[in-house]
Amino acid sequence: MSTAIRNKGPWTHRLLVWGFTAALALLCFWLSGFVLNDIGTWPGPDFEALERSMLDQRLVHETKALARQIEETQRNIQRDTKRQQVLRDSTAEAQRTMGQLLDFQRLAIEKGVTPTAEEQKALADSQAIFLENQRRFQELNQQIARLEDQRDAQGQQQRGLEERLEKARRPVHEEFERQYEQHRWRLAAIKLAVLVPLLVAAAFMFLTWRTALHAPLVYAFGAAVVARTGLVMHEYFPTRWFKYILIGVALVAVLRTLVFLVRSIAFPKRDWLVRQYREAYERFLCPVCEYPIRRGPLKYLFWTRRTAKKLPQVAVPAADGEAPYTCPMCGTRLYEECPQCHALRHSLLPACEHCGTSKPLEDLAAMTRHIE
Repeated sequence: MSTAIRNKGPWTHRLLVWGFTAALALLCFWLSGFVLNDIGTWPGPDFEALERSMLDQRLVHETKALARQIEETQRNIQRDTKRQQVLRDSTAEAQRTMGQLLDFQRLAIEKGVTPTAEEQKALADSQAIFLENQRRFQELNQQIARLEDQRDAQGQQQRGLEERLEKARRPVHEEFERQYEQHRWRLAAIKLAVLVPLLVAAAFMFLTWRTALHAPLVYAFGAAVVARTGLVMHEYFPTRWFKYILIGVALVAVLRTLVFLVRSIAFPKRDWLVRQYREAYERFLCPVCEYPIRRGPLKYLFWTRRTAKKLPQVAVPAADGEAPYTCPMCGTRLYEECPQCHALRHSLLPACEHCGTSKPLEDLAAMTRHIE
């Protein structure tokens, strides 16, 4: 059986494939988000309706009425305070006017001039305005003091009503929290009912078509569904539960990957072995035990996997290098004669580099078991 070789195409084409794969994953993620967001808009419990059905409405109305009374009292205090300010300004103006008139009369008396009747009347009017403003100012002071006492009494009454109302609202809050939690679990169940079939389909497609021609479509769809499922679980599951779920899923994924890697080493697939052997041949190392392949001018050199690229570029003479070669460390035949063209070929690669003849490779994993 010959090795299946898949054409990878130019790097620009591969870049476009992976770019559109990422775009497809993003679009699938957005589409699933739109669907789940529409599910999340379903109405939940109504706190106001629950409050109307469970709470004593007389207590609520009494609290609201008292709040309106307190607002009205506060407005009256502000109104009277503004009136006081106006009276204060008017009294100060009357006091200045009266002082000026007294100064005029004093100067007139010093000069021996008798004040006119108009001047005396103006002084009397200023005195009357000053005294009236003082009286009204004192009345406003007393009225503001009464309003402030009324506001304090109303505030104390309001605090008592709020304490009673808060105690009466506790069962309402508890019932609302219970119904809201049920609503969240209902939404989580509906969203997971949408996502779990998609997740199962993504897992089935990954296990079935992960190596097929349209594998990028499977990767994009699976990544979008897994990411959206994780976000939904993080949103609705409690943090204590979510961390155990996340750790459990991570443990399963790590264990599954570790078992896969161990089985790949113990029972490697043919394509993996061919790739491993090809890379080893490129570095002049035994594909089985990584002992240096010392042929021709490389017979007396030393190198490792890291320093293989620093070896001098030398040609292998046909008299010395073109001969079957076996690894002296593990005994694996690395170079042999091609049965078709009789030239020297790599024993562990599928095709002859001279004539291109392919051979049905044996189970390469079985060829390495004697090294263990």
